[in-house]
Amino acid sequence: MDLVPYIYFERQQQDNLCAQYALNSLLQGQYFNAVDLADIAQQLDRQERVIEGSGRPKVSQNYDDSGYFSIQVIQKALGIWGLDLIPWKSKEMEEARTQPTEQLAYICHLRNHWFTLRKFSKNYRWYNLDSTQPKPTYLSEEYLNTILQQIEDENYSIFVVKGHMNDSKADIKAKELPKPAGVPAPKFHPFTGKGYSLKSSSQVDVEDEDALLAKAIAASLEPQGVKDDMEKIRLKRLERFGGLK
Repeated sequence: MDLVPYIYFERQQQDNLCAQYALNSLLQGQYFNAVDLADIAQQLDRQERVIEGSGRPKVSQNYDDSGYFSIQVIQKALGIWGLDLIPWKSKEMEEARTQPTEQLAYICHLRNHWFTLRKFSKNYRWYNLDSTQPKPTYLSEEYLNTILQQIEDENYSIFVVKGHMNDSKADIKAKELPKPAGVPAPKFHPFTGKGYSLKSSSQVDVEDEDALLAKAIAASLEPQGVKDDMEKIRLKRLERFGGLK
């Protein structure tokens, strides 16, 4: 029996609300909307203006009219739920990188797109909840390792979700279902055309958490003018993660 019908999933339409979809897919419910996240972004803007003074540009560095939100907004939103984001390549995650399936979930970012990889109760029940897909995609334990390595090679910022999440409807159902057998891995295509890395997850370059977070913030605040056409990106991701046949 498939777990997908029990998974809460928001699919991206002609908008840029992927941060909202990534958060709600992680939390498994419609807990945040664009207005909620914009309120958080405005609070952060006010705090930053107090710290940096009146010379700071009035244009928000935390959100824009398209519905895009920065990493600070996502961190603040998750903080309401007692959750935190830790950079995957930080020293704090050095031991965790040897056991990626033991984590709760991952939130990933590249080129103004956020998406979630989430576990449902069992280490063998991982799903890709990227909102550009038609539906959630099952990830085996082995394939989770592969996809984390590949998106890291493609310069995604990867964050581990730390804290406690109450069981969702899908988590409860996952405990009742047997381990999937003979499920083929989704068709996998590199998003950037880069070659596969031969590094293991234990051989990644370790950086200070603050330095990694600073890089992620800079990437999440990248000007909108540099991003590719969203429809092309959507189609590439669909192909890469098995959404296109």
